[in-house]
Amino acid sequence: MSQITDLIHGTSCTLVIPGIMVAGSAVLCVYRQMTEDQSDLPLTGFLATIMFSMLPLMALKAKIWSCSDRVSLVPMVLVKTLLMHLALEVLRVVSQTMEGWNSIVRNRANFSFDCFMLVMALTALRMCFEIPMTPSYFWDHRDVRNLVGMAIAVALVSEIFFTMIMPGDNTRRAAAGIKLSSVLFAAANNVDVIGFMPVVWRLYQAENALDDFAVGTMVSMEARQQVKVFFAFVISFYAWDDVIEPIWSLIDEPVGMMAHAAHFIMLIDFAGFFLFQVNTPTTAKERGEQLQGLLDEDAQDDP
Repeated sequence: MSQITDLIHGTSCTLVIPGIMVAGSAVLCVYRQMTEDQSDLPLTGFLATIMFSMLPLMALKAKIWSCSDRVSLVPMVLVKTLLMHLALEVLRVVSQTMEGWNSIVRNRANFSFDCFMLVMALTALRMCFEIPMTPSYFWDHRDVRNLVGMAIAVALVSEIFFTMIMPGDNTRRAAAGIKLSSVLFAAANNVDVIGFMPVVWRLYQAENALDDFAVGTMVSMEARQQVKVFFAFVISFYAWDDVIEPIWSLIDEPVGMMAHAAHFIMLIDFAGFFLFQVNTPTTAKERGEQLQGLLDEDAQDDP
């Protein structure tokens, strides 16, 4: 079993699964575009969104694998990704609340899950990562702040375009006008797509500076616990979004369910790869990989 794990996560084979999942998602998107008619549920844009959300994970895995000091090259992966998902859940909860009580009752399962995961994100950041729950702290994460702002801006432009400029056959949507709840919900979907982008951007920009990092610090038990909490949150989040929720919402759309499954498989593969890198350094020197940097958000954060 250990040899199989080494083959999957310790060699160039580690990029096979992400490549297959991304290629499969692209094929599903093209297939749906070519076969979709007016009576079908419009899924082409949705499938493209899932495919684009997989690209940051693939880029992140490729960069970590290609660098000798792999784990230390992701000093903010835990905190920044949790902050992105916190913003995502805030946007979802606020948008559903603005739709009114009837909408909440009708979608009570999704609303309850989003509220639960919002509380879990706040709890993990405060109790496990010891993050100060202050507006100034969140505002200091410039890359997270800018990406969330861009996601909201893109959602607003999209809502204006499809409501006022090109409503198409959706006369009811055009008559209702621009709804803030719809803008926020679309923004949440955009944040979901770029949830791992702050980490990818930081990796590719900071590689030269990180090459000078000292090695030799042993991974603490606290750090290992934080890694486990992080992946427990992320996998729970996407287990709902990619597995449980599509079972009843897309049960008649196998193409959509396959796209969700590809995304979830890729996430599980990345989690296994990251944990492998944390727990199985390739040399004695790498046993001191800089997991402290994963947690030292103040030292590594943007000015």
